[in-house]
Amino acid sequence: MNSKQEYDDRETSSICAVGIQFKINAESNATLIRSANIAERPKRAEAKLRLQDHLKRFPNWKP
Repeated sequence: MNSKQEYDDRETSSICAVGIQFKINAESNATLIRSANIAERPKRAEAKLRLQDHLKRFPNWKP
């Protein structure tokens, strides 16, 4: 079994919350700033919400 299968086979309850940090390009940053302002949320909260939503909607997305 490969490591991806091992990861996929773990129960969701055994996976804990984690903090992440990454850079985004200027265009994505501008979009994030606009959407955070419209939603009246801090940019960090908007980014977290959007990432969580995307992962729920597209759990098996492949480029």
